[in-house]
Amino acid sequence: MKKLWMNFLILIIFLGAVLITVNVIDSRVTNKHRKDRIVVTNRITEEIEQSLSHSWMISSLYPYGVVPSELAKGVFYDRKSEWESIYGKDACPQDVVIHIYSSEDIQVIEPEETTKEYTRSNRKDYNSGGSVISEIYFPSLSLGGSDEEMEREPIGLIEYHFAEESNKIELIILNVSISVIAIIVFLYTLWISVRIIAPFNKLSEYPERLSKGEITEKLPETRNKFFGRYVWGMNMLSDKLESDRETIRKFTVDRQKFVTTMVHGIKTPTASIKLLAEAIATGLYSPDGKVNDKDAELAEKIKKNAVEIETLVSSAMEEGTTAIFDYDPKVEPFYRKKIEEYILEEYGNRLKMNRIPLEINAEGNPLINSDFTGVCRILRQLMDNAIKYGDGTGITLTMKKNEEGHFITVSNNGEPLPESEVSFVFNSLWRGSNSAGVKGHGIGLYESRLIARKLGGDIRMRVNENSTEVTLFLT
Repeated sequence: MKKLWMNFLILIIFLGAVLITVNVIDSRVTNKHRKDRIVVTNRITEEIEQSLSHSWMISSLYPYGVVPSELAKGVFYDRKSEWESIYGKDACPQDVVIHIYSSEDIQVIEPEETTKEYTRSNRKDYNSGGSVISEIYFPSLSLGGSDEEMEREPIGLIEYHFAEESNKIELIILNVSISVIAIIVFLYTLWISVRIIAPFNKLSEYPERLSKGEITEKLPETRNKFFGRYVWGMNMLSDKLESDRETIRKFTVDRQKFVTTMVHGIKTPTASIKLLAEAIATGLYSPDGKVNDKDAELAEKIKKNAVEIETLVSSAMEEGTTAIFDYDPKVEPFYRKKIEEYILEEYGNRLKMNRIPLEINAEGNPLINSDFTGVCRILRQLMDNAIKYGDGTGITLTMKKNEEGHFITVSNNGEPLPESEVSFVFNSLWRGSNSAGVKGHGIGLYESRLIARKLGGDIRMRVNENSTEVTLFLT
């Protein structure tokens, strides 16, 4: 999932970079157009003022007699193609309108308040088209003055009309499109994370846990059916492994019974051979009752071989009961809350289907330094026994910690074992008097105790009047 979000982040960065690049390029192009438009409007304004000045110097006419449309036509419209060829079509205005102030006498006419904002130092924005207004100044001479005494006075306004930028709509569409794409990609990534990646991450843990024997519960089918074949295959594998485990348990029981029978069958004659060898060595069977050195030597060899046979038989007996349960613990720290989550995940649905209440009592969430897989194998055996041998009225899981270590107790209601049988429940191949009609081989609790002791702990059982408690102790 982290890789998916990393790819999404890379895509968003790429889209952001594209968006920023496009906007920066557009901004630079717009700034160039703005500068070009400023140059064009200033040039047109200067030529209009020069035309007014030239007209006044030739005819001594004051500019109020100038026809604005003819002035605009001569300076701009007749030369529009020339302006566009020099500065570009986007930089040149579409229309030029000249407004001349009206006045009765020869004096400087101040522009009205509504036109003061349109001075050269405070023009409208050139980016988005529209109108740009500049003032027209006309040189005048004071009476009796000279050229140095010439001063400028505003006589009107020039209104330049520009077309809208041709790429503005495309730029807006591009910005909106990239934003929409980013939102869609985010929502799609979120959907994949929630509906596909997260469930699959949970499903991907199943094979490993199944191989370790941590779980036997079937995988539930997802609502979206994306993993139907995978779930079906994993459930088939789970059934196959459970069947193989059952076969192994059966062979283990048969093997152990065979080894036990063989051992007991060999022990008796071996013990008799040892006794006979000792009798021969003491001269018990000599005619004169004296010890024969040669017979004593042979008797000692016979006795030695008999002892070796007993050793081999004992070894075979031990291997027959423990080899199949070879277990190598991997001790790592984990929080006790993980055990509660495991029990709920493994047995929650099963207990609901069987309508067996489950109560979990836990104090705090301390750290346990043990093998989580081994603990799960033990608890699975205890929970299965509680379901099989209980009366279905309830199972309680209690987890506590004190100075000695951690105590995890599984208790169930129902008729308990007789007190006289409690000491035998952890023996191999032993089944209690309450096991009639209940499937089993008598090796589950034996295996659990072996694992618990390899983890440095132990298992104890206590029977009450109408309940049974089995406690796992971990240091």
